[in-house]
Amino acid sequence: MFSTSHPTKHSLKLSLMSNKLLALSLFLPFLLLFFCGCFASTFRQQPQENECQFQRLNALEPDNTVQSEAGTIETWNPKNDELRCAGVALSRCTIQRNGLRRPFYTNAPQEIYIQQGRGIFGMIFPGCGETYEEPQESEKGQGPRPQDRHQKVEHFKEGDIIAVPTGIPFWMYNDGQTPVVAITLIDTTNLDNQLDQIPRRFYLSGNQEQEFLQYQEKEGGQGQQQEGGNVLSGFDDEFLEEALSVNKEIVRNIKGKNDDREGGIVEVKGGLKVIIPPTMRPRHGREEEEEEEEEDERRGDRRRRHPHHHHHEEEEEEEEEWSHQVRRVRRPHRHHHHRKDRNGLEETLCTMKLRHNIGESTSPDAYNPQAGRFKTLTSIDFPILGWLGLAAEHGSIYKNALFVPYYNVNANSILYVLNGSAWFQVVDCSGNAVFNGELNEGQVLTIPQNYAAAIKSLSDNFRYVAFKTNDIPQIATLAGANSEISALPLEVVAHAFNLNRDQARQLKNNNPYKFLVPPPQSQLRAVA
Repeated sequence: MFSTSHPTKHSLKLSLMSNKLLALSLFLPFLLLFFCGCFASTFRQQPQENECQFQRLNALEPDNTVQSEAGTIETWNPKNDELRCAGVALSRCTIQRNGLRRPFYTNAPQEIYIQQGRGIFGMIFPGCGETYEEPQESEKGQGPRPQDRHQKVEHFKEGDIIAVPTGIPFWMYNDGQTPVVAITLIDTTNLDNQLDQIPRRFYLSGNQEQEFLQYQEKEGGQGQQQEGGNVLSGFDDEFLEEALSVNKEIVRNIKGKNDDREGGIVEVKGGLKVIIPPTMRPRHGREEEEEEEEEDERRGDRRRRHPHHHHHEEEEEEEEEWSHQVRRVRRPHRHHHHRKDRNGLEETLCTMKLRHNIGESTSPDAYNPQAGRFKTLTSIDFPILGWLGLAAEHGSIYKNALFVPYYNVNANSILYVLNGSAWFQVVDCSGNAVFNGELNEGQVLTIPQNYAAAIKSLSDNFRYVAFKTNDIPQIATLAGANSEISALPLEVVAHAFNLNRDQARQLKNNNPYKFLVPPPQSQLRAVA
């Protein structure tokens, strides 16, 4: 029983306990969101029965284009059988020089591959600090003027993967000389999406068409009206004036009533001026990529050897990097544990790495100088992918070289052709060839989980990026060294395939290549 001699202490204890429980209840969802992210790939909505039964797969191209002042957004129909089975949607965004893609968020996680160009991007994480700030300046006779503060801004370049979680506002800007081309996959069957499988982009500004809502059927069978405003357009003027403490003219601009610029990509005349740290020292693009890859490999090796130490190492690496930045970038000190504004949310979500390059990698997972290379990016090297439940693969295959028959063990693969052409064959569980044809630049092929596939390049350098619906995807090969067949006992191979022992030995051992097989002429030269 509680003592009745000190009711104030008892009340204080109950109050403290309730406050702790309240704090835990508020913070626990964020902890679960972050730490359970590594299991995100298991939390996907399953396709309906017969939704993945294909007589034939198709090479898909965009079927809708939305024009903007400074670019275009093209979309693939998410109701295509292949995309619906995989539970994803695709778009391709082209941003001209000095083009700004207005801030928006979506109802499902996004994985963006930069096919061409360079620029800067930002995301807005609720609750994270505005750690980039201008130095205070004084104007004559007016005292210090207000500083601009905002959340961090990062550079991107060709070959980058950018991971954007559900509901997080994202913007990007082309500060280069050539157009930026970005391919976006939206994982609509991720359980973060509580709406239907039609993606929705919620713009924070402007008036633009909803790129995907035209595919949403209404009762009469017609697509929804595409014209619309932004998420603030529907509020009453008085609500916005009071909430933002601004006048009517500003409210009209916010709602897009005074904005006649077309679409979700607008031109910034004179260039965009934002606070962003300079690079620590001048580096060429290739050198920067090599250093980044080497550091990621070291970090990945440490995580695999000492998984319980990697969070502390990330903190040290982040602190070391920021110690070189200019003073105008303000950042909380990690080692001041007594600070009242320190919290776990800020230390995880707010400092997470959002970009990783997988272009022409200097450290591919597989490489043959006569056949090509490929590299897979997983949550081991890029932890935010564990939150999204996605991964990506970049590959290049030289002319007449072959990617041996293989299948994706635990993921669907949505393959987009970056350059060149190749011959693809895809086979289902009944042994039927559901795709047997050429795939060209700009086309998309969905390879469902466990369907067997093979690729033969028809171009000097066939390049592709494949989005995978698992943050740690695995592939199994059906031919060559370390394949499913070569790993079987000789007697099992002989009896399973109705071969004699010599034939079984040939089947197991004749192909010495693991993934990429050079053209026959190259093999003859190598033997000679």
